[in-house]
Amino acid sequence: MDWMLEGLLQGTQLQKLYNRKIEALRVEYNLRKVDIDILYFLYKSGEHNTSKDICELNLFNKGHISQSVGRMVNQQLIYVVQDQIDRRCMHIMLTDKAKIIVGEITALRKQMYSIILQGVTEEEYEVLLRVSRKVNANIKDALEKEIKNQTGGNICGMKMN
Repeated sequence: MDWMLEGLLQGTQLQKLYNRKIEALRVEYNLRKVDIDILYFLYKSGEHNTSKDICELNLFNKGHISQSVGRMVNQQLIYVVQDQIDRRCMHIMLTDKAKIIVGEITALRKQMYSIILQGVTEEEYEVLLRVSRKVNANIKDALEKEIKNQTGGNICGMKMN
């Protein structure tokens, strides 16, 4: 496989750039990378705003999510609301303070994407989107099969078919 493609698929260079872009934000608000990623997820996720929803992304394990949520509740960046129908389910909501931080995260991400997509035509961008969706679907399917085999089908406390 081409080394450039492998590097892109592994995301190491992208992660380095992202980590550098968010470093000042992390320091200013006393956040960890996981906190920033969870805040951004919650901003984008709509109704899918539970710990289980975050866990299903396979980005973080339950322990990291739990620690991050606890930290951010203490920092008054998020709060937890019990679901009206299923009282076992807790929704994680952003505070106004967190929304300001998410605005800064969003701006940094836009800046980063404009850097990495510089010189990419609209047609190339559309192809990239189609290919990345296929690759992501393949990765997701492979991960689900692996996890299902290892856990007997129990992912993030949720039984898979």
